[in-house]
Amino acid sequence: MPSRQELSSQCLMSLRDVIGHRRLTALVSRAIDRESLPPTLLFAGPSGVGKWRVARAVAQALNCLEPVRDPDGLPFDGCGRCRSCDRIARGVHVDVIALEPDDRASIKIDVVRDVLSRTGYRPFEGKRRAVLIRDADTLEPEAQNSLLKNLEEPPPGTVFILTTAVPGVLLPTVRSRCMRLRFGRLTTAEVALALVRDHGQSERDASEAAPLSDGSVGQALALSDLDIGGLRDLAMGLLRQTAGRADTQTRLQAASSMVAGLSKKEERADFAAVLRLAASMLRDIEALNSGADQRVLANPLLTEDLSTLARGFAGDRARTAFGAVDRALTAIERNAGTKVVAEWLAVQL
Repeated sequence: MPSRQELSSQCLMSLRDVIGHRRLTALVSRAIDRESLPPTLLFAGPSGVGKWRVARAVAQALNCLEPVRDPDGLPFDGCGRCRSCDRIARGVHVDVIALEPDDRASIKIDVVRDVLSRTGYRPFEGKRRAVLIRDADTLEPEAQNSLLKNLEEPPPGTVFILTTAVPGVLLPTVRSRCMRLRFGRLTTAEVALALVRDHGQSERDASEAAPLSDGSVGQALALSDLDIGGLRDLAMGLLRQTAGRADTQTRLQAASSMVAGLSKKEERADFAAVLRLAASMLRDIEALNSGADQRVLANPLLTEDLSTLARGFAGDRARTAFGAVDRALTAIERNAGTKVVAEWLAVQL
């Protein structure tokens, strides 16, 4: 049987509550209002940016008994309070079916067949039936093939929404039958807001995790086991010791000190986090050097330290250093040695 996401009735589910993706939510809202929403949608984009949340919000808007209309915002949205919205939020609405990967990270053909057998009937309690498939790339090939007819000619009153971070894994015949909406990464500020509002983190913890997230709330949450404060200090120390015209020996010593501060168990993950933090700091330094408003900084708590560092990364140096950090991160992700990459980076900075 397909799994149902157990959600608190307090969970924010409406389109207006989605953080980021304003263009996409406005587009979907207009389509629902005009009754022109395509019956097969593919939400594609990085993991952890809100695709699944938007899919659930669409299902809610389609079935809301007291829809909200805001001419200055979204033209059509779920109210979040009616019986239908409440049942969808709690995962018990019979016409909103959520398919998610099993313990083996796959969705099997038997599960898909069970769902399709139910789409042959008109919606039971809602206006529209919504079949939501999370991480559709985990559908086994046979399961994908079994969907083709329904994606080509969806049953009356049924909408299919597939989400994926790797659309290329889906069969071309599946992709061609869906209208694709591309989700981008969230800004650092948006990730921090989501961590505080939706996941109960303190503003300080969120401000430390968000710059490491690469625009993904999911990735920020996965960092919860890391000592972000300590890693931030390592990143700051590396930049301080390589700012200005430090000689090669000083730079290599900076690399050695930084590597020594990494966890032996999670050395690679720690180093990747240090690199992301350093990249975030360098972006802020470039912004400060260009006279940008301090409110746009990803690390507002470090403004004083970064302002001091900015003098050592004047001109194009911050941008060049950012490029070096980015290349180092790519090397680490490809399993290059931590010590070798750290020493190379220290010299490049």
